[in-house]
Amino acid sequence: MYILCRKICKVLSLPLTLELKTKSHRFRRSSANLQRVTSVTNSPIFTDFSQMLSGTSTIRAYRTEKQFFEQCIKSFNVHNASYTLVQLANNWLGLRLDFLGGFISFFIGAISVGLKGNNFISAGWLGLALSYSIEVTGFLKHGVRMIATIEEQMTSVERVLHYADNIEPEAPETIPDKDPKEGTWPKVGAVEITNASMRYRDGPLVLRDLSVSIQGGEKIGVVGRTGSGKSSLMIVLFRITELSNGIISIDDIDTATVGTNALRSSLSIIPQEPVLFSNTVRYNLDPFYDKTEEELWTVLEKVQLADAIKALPSTLNEPVAEGGENFSQGQRQLICIARALLRKPRILVMDEATASIDNETDALIQKMIRENFREATVLTIAHRLNTIMDSDKILVLDNGKLAEFDTPSVLLDKQDGIFKAMVAKSMVRKSGSSNSLRALTAV
Repeated sequence: MYILCRKICKVLSLPLTLELKTKSHRFRRSSANLQRVTSVTNSPIFTDFSQMLSGTSTIRAYRTEKQFFEQCIKSFNVHNASYTLVQLANNWLGLRLDFLGGFISFFIGAISVGLKGNNFISAGWLGLALSYSIEVTGFLKHGVRMIATIEEQMTSVERVLHYADNIEPEAPETIPDKDPKEGTWPKVGAVEITNASMRYRDGPLVLRDLSVSIQGGEKIGVVGRTGSGKSSLMIVLFRITELSNGIISIDDIDTATVGTNALRSSLSIIPQEPVLFSNTVRYNLDPFYDKTEEELWTVLEKVQLADAIKALPSTLNEPVAEGGENFSQGQRQLICIARALLRKPRILVMDEATASIDNETDALIQKMIRENFREATVLTIAHRLNTIMDSDKILVLDNGKLAEFDTPSVLLDKQDGIFKAMVAKSMVRKSGSSNSLRALTAV
């Protein structure tokens, strides 16, 4: 009788095992994809939240709270839909595993009832068998779900491997054989751009066969209509995006042949939106702690921030709030200028650094630049044309190409010139004339 029962158990265990394998396979295949979708729908929620957190004042100013609130609800609904599908898949698996566990309990009960007259199994052993048959269901659920969870979490590894294997890495930070010694390059700050072309990924060219020669110490204003390639020129200068064609040389050294660390540490940039770290004032001025406290106060005096910093409770050790919210827009920009001044760069890039501040602070910052970077080569992407009218030369870009490059006075005298038209349009807005701007070129 015992042998007969073993044979019956083996015969019945085969379809049960196949059924378990089939159900678990279907569940794991769908669960991994559903979890991937859920992970993707998470991102818009955090994006919306961070946007509203940083732009609360702008949202309130334009009274677009309802629009952003509806966008958040939409993101949550999409995420909840995918999350609900994950829970439904879990319930689908649980129901079928409960059915298999119930079938096992039914099988044990049927054998005990059918062999009741033969005293095949005692009441105690029967109770133990039924108890274990109920627990088997839980173990099956846990086992299948753990396997599915591992597969789901491996989607993160899959994404990391995608970034590691399928995305071209940036150029190396250091090239020992080619990198110039620290502090020896650049000495003059001359920039030579020859037949430079650049595109973003697989898009169209945003810089087209651009060639320009900038002498060391020259102050160059870069202007052009939106999309003309002004910011792209700065991006290729720092090698954030590599050139598709052409060469950029600094002091007769091709920037593509040196490491990115040697190149970027030799340049400084003052961006349109000042970047401040949630740390102390000292850290924001000198992140690598290379300078003495005396040097820090010297540059603060030069940018007329010393009195404001001394008035703080902890002076240089005063914490800076997230995004520099405890400083005004002008003060944040002056801190960025002080940080650039500490590095004593031979080449300084200003990417519309005064576009978001008032005219009075703009004039102060322009004065700081002229006084403290006399010997440096300064490339200024202009938002207000009056800020670059005293530049040595004006570089006008049009559709990624070099349209004009000469002194402001020459360009203002050029008939049908792009720069002259931009100046005229700017002065019409101010109800003035181009003569006032022409006067600035003599400064």
